[in-house]
Amino acid sequence: MHAQTARNVLRPRFRFRGCLLAKSQAHHPTSRRPASTLSTPVPASSDDADIIADFDQPQVAHRASPLSPTGLFGHAFLTTPSSFINLADSTLQRAALLTKRITKARESREELFRAVKNLDRLSDMLCGVIDLAELIRNAHPDPNWVQSAEHVYDKMCEFMNVLNTHVELSDVLRAVLSDSEVAKSLGPEAKETALIFLRDFEKSGINLPPAQRTQFVSLSSEILLLGRQFLNEASAARPPAIIKPSELKGLKDKNMGTRIQLQARFTQRDLVVYPGSLQAQMIMQSAPQEEPRRKVYMAANSSTPEQIAILERLLRARGELAQLVGKESFAHMTLNDKMAKSPEALMEHTKPYARNALRALSQRKREHLNTPPYPTIQAWDRDYYCPPEPPAPPVSLPPLTLGTVFMGLSRLFRNLYGITLRLTDIAPGEVWHSDVRKLEVVDENLGIIGWIYADLFSRRGKPSGAAHYTVACSRRKDDDDEARDLQNVEDESTLNVVQLSREFEARHHSRIPGEVGIFKLPVVVLECEFTRPSVSRGPTILAWHEVLTLFHEMGHAMHSMIGRTEYQNVSGTRCATDFVELPSILMEHFLNSPTVLSLFDLNGNLPIHQPGHHAHDDPCRSIDTHTQILLAALDQIYHSPAALSPSFSSTETLAALYGARGLIPHVPGTSWQTQFGHLFGYGATYYSYLFDRAIASRVWRKLFAHDPLNRDMGEKYKNEVLRYGGGRDPWRMVSALLDAPQMENGDAEAMVEVGRWKIEDEVSVPGRH
Repeated sequence: MHAQTARNVLRPRFRFRGCLLAKSQAHHPTSRRPASTLSTPVPASSDDADIIADFDQPQVAHRASPLSPTGLFGHAFLTTPSSFINLADSTLQRAALLTKRITKARESREELFRAVKNLDRLSDMLCGVIDLAELIRNAHPDPNWVQSAEHVYDKMCEFMNVLNTHVELSDVLRAVLSDSEVAKSLGPEAKETALIFLRDFEKSGINLPPAQRTQFVSLSSEILLLGRQFLNEASAARPPAIIKPSELKGLKDKNMGTRIQLQARFTQRDLVVYPGSLQAQMIMQSAPQEEPRRKVYMAANSSTPEQIAILERLLRARGELAQLVGKESFAHMTLNDKMAKSPEALMEHTKPYARNALRALSQRKREHLNTPPYPTIQAWDRDYYCPPEPPAPPVSLPPLTLGTVFMGLSRLFRNLYGITLRLTDIAPGEVWHSDVRKLEVVDENLGIIGWIYADLFSRRGKPSGAAHYTVACSRRKDDDDEARDLQNVEDESTLNVVQLSREFEARHHSRIPGEVGIFKLPVVVLECEFTRPSVSRGPTILAWHEVLTLFHEMGHAMHSMIGRTEYQNVSGTRCATDFVELPSILMEHFLNSPTVLSLFDLNGNLPIHQPGHHAHDDPCRSIDTHTQILLAALDQIYHSPAALSPSFSSTETLAALYGARGLIPHVPGTSWQTQFGHLFGYGATYYSYLFDRAIASRVWRKLFAHDPLNRDMGEKYKNEVLRYGGGRDPWRMVSALLDAPQMENGDAEAMVEVGRWKIEDEVSVPGRH
């Protein structure tokens, strides 16, 4: 997660990077149909063939574009790093003019009626540049572009910080909401947008005296700096473990184990094993003796005093910030507008199953060491007695190429929503690397509803992992009344400066059939790190976890595409943090179905059959789930008032939590919390992924498990969830989708029910691994 300083009143969209366990989380079949019930293969279309050819053989399929040269994303002027800085300057000038207009809204009834729309326009104006800067600084291979993006990002966020504590803007919004006639005129989306602005103003300390507002800004800046330091330290290399060759006798892994033992024999020295290395992973999974596993675990979970101090200062600064605005803790401040007020319901329902699973591992240890029952499972025992297995499909599949998987995605969306993916030409200069492909998202009734730029192949300097970037999101444009922003501007040079920003906003608009008005269409980027196809290696073959990752990120992308709202602050993925993962996790569930997997078959020749790669019943599933929920509880405690105590120790807090509610004992001398990077980006909301996984599992079971290509269910999901983005209360969406009126209020009983769903997800599917 980035752009935290700006994520207040006028906030840039998040970057969704794998989301906790997205790449490594195993999946399971909940709909195991015999091969004879697979749906009839969809006839191949020319678009299907184009997708396969362009993704699998780009060196053959890629043709010279007939389009004229342009700049990034088709903006003709955006051709150099300096032009991006010029765009930022133009946007800031234009934003200042719009800000001045909004602050005078109370002088005119007409302007007061337009205030929420104009606040949303102001947010969109700034976010459009910040979001582009976020993409460029992470994806662009040219360091000059990256440097310009860093400069733009910092400059725009600094301006946003000023707006977040702008008293006159806040006063205008309060005037809107307190004026019964104006407030009554707000539609549901406009009202939700206004409330988002109001809550974020309050979170930014808008009600504080000037001196305390200054303190708020200072603390916010400190939190950003500490967060960056914390993330850097979280990924820093840990010191190595020193392993004696005699400690590695009897390694289960004969290949790497033999090489390590030969190395030790040849060098006549102890082995230096770095945490995270292949050697370290092999030892944790394969060494029968406990001591080498213990040494590797201790090394991997060590921290310096400086690393601990950075984390604890970050937590304290967040607590001070929350108390400054009148909240008991940072968690209280953060969870105020989320679905779950507390994730504890998940914890209480999961523990009994995890405890039974731990007993199964203890039995394995007893049989291995011939000890009395039941020996304690230590932290370094988990991978040895229950080695992690890579995810595998629910049925036997031939190798899947990247083009085949994209074709399957397009066919799935056509079945569910009447939407397909279609490759389109890229103009010279439109993208930041020649690997990038552009897909039109086409609705069978509405035509093009957005664009997806796919940057899927690894390259030097590119960040690892997968990400979904929203470069532009949907909002209504025809009623902007933009000319009035400039009606009192007589200076010709100012008008010339702001023209660049106006041109930037003028692209990607469309009048959508059946909709009132003209809408800005969404533009997103999918970033992955797959192996590039080549003439010698052939097409890119995706491992199953990579297929899962692609489906997950496309869930975010389709949320952005289908979300059709008049206000950008509630468009697509602009919704509650603990709801935003639902569409992406639900997409992973579709890969449980052989019926869906048959869509990977271009011409009916793909040999999809049972029994597939069904995993054994894995007791570690429940243990791992409980551990994740334990970390969610730790996140809550770290962001509670406890963090402000002079005696607060993040290590002692971790140990106490494991002692009271954990299953595997905390190891004295370790301090894993300094590697818990999500504490920064997901502060007080780490529970979100498991929370949404529980809801997604129920949605899958109720709507899709028995007929995953059912168009009626697809339309229901699209119309009850995806189209609203954040413009409707999430609990109302879940309630309507599942025909569960008891969930609508999102009260404590609703949370308990979600906890039960999570258990059903865990215990009813033995094939999950």
